Amino acid sequence: MTDLTSTWQLFFPQLILGSLSGALLSLLGILIVLRRMTFFGLTLSQGVSFSVAVCLFLQWTGEVWTILLSLLLTIPLVFVKNKVKNSEEVVLGIFFLFFSAISQFLLALGGNVQNHLMASYFGDILTSQVKLNSLGVYASLFALILYGFFFHRFLFISFDPEQYKIQKGNPLFFDLLYYGILAVSITVAVNLFGSFFSMSHMIIPVFTLLPWISSLKKLALAVVIFSIFGTLLGFYFSLFGFRWKGEEIFFPTSSTIILVLCFSSLMLFGLRKIMSLSQR
Repeated sequence: MTDLTSTWQLFFPQLILGSLSGALLSLLGILIVLRRMTFFGLTLSQGVSFSVAVCLFLQWTGEVWTILLSLLLTIPLVFVKNKVKNSEEVVLGIFFLFFSAISQFLLALGGNVQNHLMASYFGDILTSQVKLNSLGVYASLFALILYGFFFHRFLFISFDPEQYKIQKGNPLFFDLLYYGILAVSITVAVNLFGSFFSMSHMIIPVFTLLPWISSLKKLALAVVIFSIFGTLLGFYFSLFGFRWKGEEIFFPTSSTIILVLCFSSLMLFGLRKIMSLSQR
């Protein structure tokens, strides 16, 4: 068995940015889960992967182009979310299939597009070219600040839009601002760590801890801790390699992190079930 844990300092930027990105996505996931927007978030993540592939195909270098294209792709998804109430999940499902199929279609181009597109799905923190001094980092921090500053307003709009109109006016600007923050945060995460990484951090921490915690402030702190714990532990496990059929095998870091989040969630649900049975 090969142990790379002694060289973890080499991966310090990936570790820090992965933890921060996962924590931000888990905070965004609070409203996603409470607003029953899980499928919207999954579809948006798939759309961002498509944006990455398109930018590579057109040779648009730089994170700004991916972010701008993802923001544009968010517009039709928001329209479906707000206007097509009766068939929202069906239409979002069609968008999900479209983004998946056309991204797979771009694989036929081969070369650099193929490699980067597969990375946009599965990612790998360990091998990603992470720079703490980059547009993606600054965009994520700015998104986090905006989200925290306007969180209660977003919450108000989510659960009582009619009352918001009476007290505050038209909620359109802040509604679009929320979706913009969501799109930017997912884009940065997908670009660096893969769409499955972003999906898992958006959904699993909130879904796992919501039955335990009723206070939003405590829930926000808990999901951040849960997300960072999963990232650090998954990162640590991925540094252990083993011999398999004469080759040295290391599990992909992003996938290991997702599995840690899943198993941790399963353990907490099992514990809650045991506690509920013991109280009967």
